[in-house]
Amino acid sequence: MWRFICTALLVIALAACHTNKSMSKTENAVVTTDYTLPQELSVSASFRLFWNTWTSDFKQSGKTLDEYTPSEQLIQRFALRQQNGEYLVTGFLHTNEEFNIDSLAQLGGYGTKYNDTMYSFAIPLRSLSQFVVLPGITYIEAASPVRNR
Repeated sequence: MWRFICTALLVIALAACHTNKSMSKTENAVVTTDYTLPQELSVSASFRLFWNTWTSDFKQSGKTLDEYTPSEQLIQRFALRQQNGEYLVTGFLHTNEEFNIDSLAQLGGYGTKYNDTMYSFAIPLRSLSQFVVLPGITYIEAASPVRNR
């Protein structure tokens, strides 16, 4: 039993230390794309699952963010909405006084304020990596699709 637990802990520790970074050269400039969540940002289990699934799907596509189209499985599993030719991820934000709702519009998304610290949001997938580093966001939760029983 302990052998199984130690092996599982080792696998989890190795997976937690892994970062998703890729380098690509475009016209004599090196562009670094870092698709790891900031350590200081708290996220729900549903958003972390979405993030990990999205980064895996994106890497497998072999395309740039501007050319990327999510897989049908990703669209269905996380209820991505298509609007104006772009796929949007939706959810809820908890923020502090540093957060500016206009920053979502600058990334091509939008938000609805519920109280001083809570918003719902929709953001294009192409802006997701810039979204998670916006100042003032303290917690992100992904919206869950509703299923009939």
